[in-house]
Formats: sequence, C-alpha cells, structure tokens
Amino acid sequence: MILHTNIKIKTEYLTLQPVKELYIDDILEHFTKDVTQYMPFNPEGDRKDIVNFVSESERGLSQNTDLVMVVLDSTETFIGCCGIHDITEESIELGLWLKESSQGKGFGTEIITALIKFLEKNFTFKYILYPVDENNIASKKIPEKLGFTPAKKYKKFKNTFTDLNIVEYRKYY
Repeated sequence: MILHTNIKIKTEYLTLQPVKELYIDDILEHFTKDVTQYMPFNPEGDRKDIVNFVSESERGLSQNTDLVMVVLDSTETFIGCCGIHDITEESIELGLWLKESSQGKGFGTEIITALIKFLEKNFTFKYILYPVDENNIASKKIPEKLGFTPAKKYKKFKNTFTDLNIVEYRKYY
C-alpha cells in the first residue's frame, strides 16, 4: 500500500488521521513529562521540537515507512498521537500516547485494534511489534489483551539518569 495524507481510520469513538501542522500546538501542550514518563522522549516544551516531529512524520509518510497520526475524539478534539513505524515485510512497530485526561478510558485498546485491522487489510508482514516499558502496567495491558506475547527485553536510553526497561510484545502472522 502507498501511504498518503488522506488516510482516515475511524473507530466507534475516534478518528485517526496523519499528523499535520494544524496539531502542533495540541501536541506541544499535551506531550508532557508525565505523559512521556515511560517513553524515550524528554519534552522540553520547545515548539521547534514539535515542528521537527511533524516534519519528520510527513517525511516518513512520503517515504512509505511510517504513518504518524493524531487521534481525535467524536467532537474532533485532539486526544493524542499514534503511529505505525518502520514498515517492512518483516515487521511493523506500533506506538501510542494519549494526553492525561484521555488515559484510562479504553482509547488505547481501541486505537491499537484499529491500527492492527488497518495493517492486516493493507500490508503483508511477519509480525507486529509493540514495545512497552515494563513498569507501564496500563500500557502493557493493551498488547496482552490483543494476543501479543512478550518476545524480548532490552534497555532503552531515556536520559542521563534513566534507562527504560522495554518489553517488546509481538503478534505473529
């Protein structure tokens, strides 16, 4: 499949669509230290970082390797971002973050389920990866509910003081 900017994935309550400049301020506001506690990112509140993120996301889309999307609720309010990354015939990686007020409502499972259905319909691959920090109990529940199994563990640098302990979940086909 060739990725394009008009892709929309709709679920019962949400719409996923490619990230674009329109959402820079939303991402800047909600991509906080608390939201990224278990992610290899250290937000500094610098708008330039988000502009670069959007630009890199658009480049990945044009190169057909990544599809980074904003997540909007039924009122088209921004609630987070998700992504399909490193698309190859071997594997595809999924990622997700939600603003604090949208966490714990089942949106994560709804989003990942929709991304899996999209991948199964449009791509051929051997497995899907879903890396999660082992201390992020809420996020670990998503792949466990959806039939993923832990495949390996590794450390990932977060900052000078912290390494993440990643469990890489996989769903094989």
